[in-house]
Amino acid sequence: MRCSAKGFTLIEIITVIAIIGVLAAVLTPNIGSWVGKSKLRTGADELQQLLAFMKGESLSRGTTIKAEISEDDNSIAIYSSNESTTNCQSSEVEWSIMSNNLVFNNIKLISEVENDELCFFTNGSSNGGKLTLSSKHGEYEVQVLSATAFIEKRKIE
Repeated sequence: MRCSAKGFTLIEIITVIAIIGVLAAVLTPNIGSWVGKSKLRTGADELQQLLAFMKGESLSRGTTIKAEISEDDNSIAIYSSNESTTNCQSSEVEWSIMSNNLVFNNIKLISEVENDELCFFTNGSSNGGKLTLSSKHGEYEVQVLSATAFIEKRKIE
């Protein structure tokens, strides 16, 4: 009489575990890279949305909105003026904080904005400039045009 045992043999189980181990070893670095790229892209999206918010607030409130950029902290603080001004650095203007800082973790913020102060004015213009977000996973550039305050985001290849 023959025994009809059902189940897996030890060899089959060890083979399946080995295949899973090889797949995990191959896929883990790719997942880490994908997460890093995703965080960088999300940071660029957040920056673009923040600048669009600032532009809209400037137009709707009738006041100048300013972003103070800190490369040391990789952060941006948003301020609102008490009046309409076309001078970001004016000492006569009273600035009040609008929101908490937007901080980029593990992403370097590089500013090409005059005095690291990006302003949106009530006439729909801006002092313009370029902000770059950089990490080991790539770079994104967000540029604000002066005359129209058009905000453009692009990936740097």
